[in-house]
Amino acid sequence: MTTAATTSAIRLLPASQCPQQCDNVFLLAARWPAALPRGSLPRAHWLPRTLPAPGLLAWLQRDPLRYPLFCETYWSDLAANPPRWQALLEAAAAGEVVLLYDGEDGQFNPVRALASFLEARLAARSYWQDATLRSSPVCYAGLQH
Repeated sequence: MTTAATTSAIRLLPASQCPQQCDNVFLLAARWPAALPRGSLPRAHWLPRTLPAPGLLAWLQRDPLRYPLFCETYWSDLAANPPRWQALLEAAAAGEVVLLYDGEDGQFNPVRALASFLEARLAARSYWQDATLRSSPVCYAGLQH
C-alpha cells in the first residue's frame, strides 16, 4: 500500500513520493533507498540513526503481533536518546513535517511508531505550555506561604 498517512503535524510518505517543494522533509532509512538516486531528494534531511536497531526490527518482522511491545521498547530507546529525534520534534512544533520511509507502508511500520512517539511529545509539550491558561491565580488566593 502506498497511501500517505496524515496526522496533525506529521505526514508519512514513501520516499518515492517525496514532495519536491516541501520543507521539513526527513528520510528515515538505515541505508539510502536503492531505487532513488542521491540527488533525487535535495530538500530531505537523511536521519539514518533515528529508526530502531536492526535486531529490534528483525524481531518485529518475525511476528507483527509483537508491535505493541516493539513500540514500548522503541519508545523507551528514543526517550533515552533525545539527540536522535529532537530535530524532528522541533520541526514538527514549527509546522508540518514529512517523514519519508523506504519499504512498505503498513500498520506495523516503524516510522509510524516514531510518528506516534513524536505526536505524544508534541501533545505533552503543548499541554505544559498551555498550563498557565488553564490555571487561575484565584485558586491559590487562600494558600498561606
